[in-house]
Amino acid sequence: MDITLTFQASELDNEDLQSEVEQLLPQIREIEGVEQAALIGVELAPDGSKSGGGFVLGALKFVADNSKIIQGLMGLSNALLGNKTLKMAVKAPDGSEFSGEAKNRDDLEYLLQQAEEFYHRRGQSQP
Repeated sequence: MDITLTFQASELDNEDLQSEVEQLLPQIREIEGVEQAALIGVELAPDGSKSGGGFVLGALKFVADNSKIIQGLMGLSNALLGNKTLKMAVKAPDGSEFSGEAKNRDDLEYLLQQAEEFYHRRGQSQP
């Protein structure tokens, strides 16, 4: 599964937002099941995205091979949210997609639960 996380924070300028995302990246890489994690290059930027330094500001993408990443993301809830809004998009190997947004811990728990259900509906299973 390809997972894209995009953050928005009106209180942070672009540089601070990007710094927070870059600090989060190593933590995402440590989650069991994450195969690759990186900032999103501007060449892959969705329409309307802000970019700087060759990357989409406030966004990262990773590839996961099992649903344990959902539990790992929940463990990072404070880093994921803080003073930010999180948008999550999940794309399954069959091309189907799921997306949602979280502004607080309850939203994040619900979003991650829905993402895990989506993962399992796509025929994936935990090893």
